[in-house]
Amino acid sequence: MERLAYESDVASKGHLSNIERGLVRPTAHTLKALADRLEVALGDLVNFPDDDDRARLYEVTRHLAPPQVRALLREAQGMVSRATHLRAAEAPERYRRERRPPAKSED
Repeated sequence: MERLAYESDVASKGHLSNIERGLVRPTAHTLKALADRLEVALGDLVNFPDDDDRARLYEVTRHLAPPQVRALLREAQGMVSRATHLRAAEAPERYRRERRPPAKSED
Protein backbone atom coordinates (compact mmCIF):
# COMPACT_ATOMS: atom_id res chain seq x y z
CA MET A 1 0.00 0.00 0.00
CA GLU A 2 2.87 2.36 0.80
CA ARG A 3 4.36 1.75 -2.64
CA LEU A 4 1.01 2.41 -4.35
CA ALA A 5 0.60 5.64 -2.37
CA TYR A 6 4.12 6.77 -3.31
CA GLU A 7 4.00 5.74 -6.96
CA SER A 8 0.54 7.17 -7.58
CA ASP A 9 1.34 10.52 -5.93
CA VAL A 10 -1.34 9.96 -3.28
CA ALA A 11 -0.40 11.91 -0.17
CA SER A 12 0.43 8.98 2.09
CA LYS A 13 -0.19 5.37 2.97
CA GLY A 14 -2.48 6.62 5.75
CA HIS A 15 -4.56 8.65 3.28
CA LEU A 16 -4.82 5.65 0.97
CA SER A 17 -5.90 3.51 3.91
CA ASN A 18 -8.55 6.09 4.84
CA ILE A 19 -9.88 6.01 1.27
CA GLU A 20 -10.02 2.22 1.34
CA ARG A 21 -11.92 2.22 4.64
CA GLY A 22 -14.35 4.90 3.46
CA LEU A 23 -13.20 7.49 5.98
CA VAL A 24 -12.40 10.09 3.33
CA ARG A 25 -13.73 10.75 -0.15
CA PRO A 26 -11.02 10.84 -2.80
CA THR A 27 -11.00 13.48 -5.49
CA ALA A 28 -11.37 12.51 -9.14
CA HIS A 29 -7.69 13.37 -9.56
CA THR A 30 -6.72 10.94 -6.79
CA LEU A 31 -8.88 8.17 -8.25
CA LYS A 32 -7.38 8.74 -11.70
CA ALA A 33 -3.85 8.61 -10.26
CA LEU A 34 -4.64 5.32 -8.49
CA ALA A 35 -6.26 3.83 -11.60
CA ASP A 36 -3.28 4.81 -13.73
CA ARG A 37 -0.85 3.25 -11.27
CA LEU A 38 -2.94 0.07 -11.02
CA GLU A 39 -3.16 0.04 -14.84
CA VAL A 40 -6.95 -0.10 -14.88
CA ALA A 41 -9.58 2.25 -16.26
CA LEU A 42 -10.97 4.83 -13.86
CA GLY A 43 -14.42 3.32 -14.42
CA ASP A 44 -13.14 0.04 -13.00
CA LEU A 45 -12.67 1.75 -9.64
CA VAL A 46 -16.07 3.44 -9.52
CA ASN A 47 -18.39 0.93 -11.18
CA PHE A 48 -20.99 -0.83 -9.04
CA PRO A 49 -22.40 -3.70 -11.16
CA ASP A 50 -25.25 -4.42 -8.77
CA ASP A 51 -26.69 -0.93 -9.28
CA ASP A 52 -28.24 -1.26 -12.73
CA ASP A 53 -28.02 -2.82 -16.19
CA ARG A 54 -25.64 -0.17 -17.54
CA ALA A 55 -23.19 -0.87 -14.72
CA ARG A 56 -23.51 -4.63 -15.31
CA LEU A 57 -22.85 -4.11 -19.03
CA TYR A 58 -19.70 -2.14 -18.21
CA GLU A 59 -18.57 -4.93 -15.89
CA VAL A 60 -19.16 -7.60 -18.55
CA THR A 61 -17.20 -5.67 -21.18
CA ARG A 62 -14.15 -5.60 -18.89
CA HIS A 63 -13.68 -9.30 -19.67
CA LEU A 64 -13.84 -8.93 -23.46
CA ALA A 65 -10.86 -8.70 -25.76
CA PRO A 66 -10.40 -5.31 -27.51
CA PRO A 67 -11.75 -6.57 -30.88
CA GLN A 68 -14.89 -7.80 -29.12
CA VAL A 69 -15.32 -4.45 -27.37
CA ARG A 70 -15.00 -2.62 -30.70
CA ALA A 71 -17.59 -4.93 -32.30
CA LEU A 72 -19.96 -4.38 -29.39
CA LEU A 73 -19.42 -0.63 -29.62
CA ARG A 74 -20.23 -0.64 -33.35
CA GLU A 75 -23.42 -2.60 -32.66
CA ALA A 76 -24.46 -0.22 -29.87
CA GLN A 77 -23.77 2.80 -32.08
CA GLY A 78 -25.91 1.23 -34.80
CA MET A 79 -28.73 0.68 -32.33
CA VAL A 80 -28.56 4.32 -31.24
CA SER A 81 -28.46 5.52 -34.84
CA ARG A 82 -31.49 3.41 -35.82
CA ALA A 83 -33.44 4.62 -32.78
CA THR A 84 -32.58 8.24 -33.59
CA HIS A 85 -33.74 7.82 -37.19
CA LEU A 86 -36.99 6.22 -36.06
CA ARG A 87 -37.72 9.08 -33.66
CA ALA A 88 -36.92 11.63 -36.36
CA ALA A 89 -39.23 9.89 -38.85
CA GLU A 90 -42.06 9.73 -36.31
CA ALA A 91 -41.71 13.35 -35.21
CA PRO A 92 -43.60 15.11 -38.08
CA GLU A 93 -46.63 12.83 -37.74
CA ARG A 94 -46.68 13.19 -33.97
CA TYR A 95 -46.42 16.97 -34.38
CA ARG A 96 -49.36 17.04 -36.81
CA ARG A 97 -51.40 14.81 -34.52
CA GLU A 98 -50.70 17.00 -31.50
CA ARG A 99 -51.43 20.25 -33.39
CA ARG A 100 -54.82 19.18 -34.78
CA PRO A 101 -57.65 21.17 -33.32
CA PRO A 102 -60.08 19.12 -31.24
CA ALA A 103 -63.00 17.69 -33.15
CA LYS A 104 -66.17 19.74 -32.82
CA SER A 105 -69.02 17.96 -31.19
CA GLU A 106 -72.43 18.13 -32.79
CA ASP A 107 -74.74 18.41 -29.76
